[in-house]
Amino acid sequence: MQMHATYPPPPAMMASFADAVYRVYDQGRRIDLRIGQPNPDMAALLARFGASHGGLVTGENPFGQQQSAEANAAANAELAAAIDALGLPRLPSDGGSEDGAWNEPGFLVVGGEGQPADALARRFRQAAWVRIEADGSAHLAGCEYPLASSGLEPCWPPQVFPGPAGGTGPQPA
Repeated sequence: MQMHATYPPPPAMMASFADAVYRVYDQGRRIDLRIGQPNPDMAALLARFGASHGGLVTGENPFGQQQSAEANAAANAELAAAIDALGLPRLPSDGGSEDGAWNEPGFLVVGGEGQPADALARRFRQAAWVRIEADGSAHLAGCEYPLASSGLEPCWPPQVFPGPAGGTGPQPA
């Protein structure tokens, strides 16, 4: 079996995700999360469900590439069904820029064996997802994919990584 190199999201993309504010909506209140910062309200929410971890994931804008509102809504509906099929609790969430210019709705996936949000993020071709620990701290987790030139799916679209390693144009980090 031939192995192909995989690459994390470009540093600029990860930087924008790291600077985002993430919100979870629970029983009429909003819990704001920042990457790297513990949040006691999120820790209490996980404890209420008896979970030691969770993850924020969206179905919107695969690989960080803008899609239509209709395509995004359909992807998030499919994501909700996938979470429900796992039998895991989910709560509405979103993440985006402080000024609201960029915002992507999604879900907090509570608990589960391993990191189900990681598998869901990859299934829905996301560049990254947010891992939440028992103390309520949020951590950015990038998803790695091969380049389009590998012929494998899923792969980074050419507009994210325009050429194979060693080729012309921007290279994977």
